[in-house]
Amino acid sequence: MIDCKKLREVLDLYVDRELSPDAFAQANEHIAECSACRYAVENLSRLREAIRTAVGKPEPSPELFERVRGLIQPHWYQVVPVQAIAAMLVLAGLLALLVPSVRGEVATALDYFSRSLDNSPRQVVMEGTLLCRDQQLARQYGYRPMCRITGHHGWLVTGDGRFWGILEGTVSQELIHNSSLLGRRVKIQGRIFRKAGSIEVSSYALL
Repeated sequence: MIDCKKLREVLDLYVDRELSPDAFAQANEHIAECSACRYAVENLSRLREAIRTAVGKPEPSPELFERVRGLIQPHWYQVVPVQAIAAMLVLAGLLALLVPSVRGEVATALDYFSRSLDNSPRQVVMEGTLLCRDQQLARQYGYRPMCRITGHHGWLVTGDGRFWGILEGTVSQELIHNSSLLGRRVKIQGRIFRKAGSIEVSSYALL
């Protein structure tokens, strides 16, 4: 049973709905009986909402767009995708200039490198909708996605609007590369790497 001390230790995970179903149910039971913990949850939820409202959706300035594009786009090449964060813009542009096999290997290596920076992965069960990051960028920026190569990026979008990158692996192959699953809801069990924004799939079930 979760007590006040244990709840405060996992308060962020509770508000983000990243606890296991059993732990989430135990937390709900405790919160229903404890006004102090209920207040803590409400206060953190209000703070998160205030931050989201204040920050809003980041948009790159036209000046940043032109500066980054000038760095990564040769005159003879097509326009490459641009993302909101300058570092990701440069990375995406450089990867787009590589041949598919090399591009895939680099993208996959970068995924796992970012994962290695997070030394506190958590076992979770998450539900969400499968999306293709490359196709989302293709619709926005008009470049051709390469969905079948290793290094292609699959996304899990959860109900709170968060995007989690699905790490390449034997179990996750279908989720990442089977385009017929795009838009399907899925329940995933695995390890979540919060700093990298990634999830390593150990099992899944289509809903």
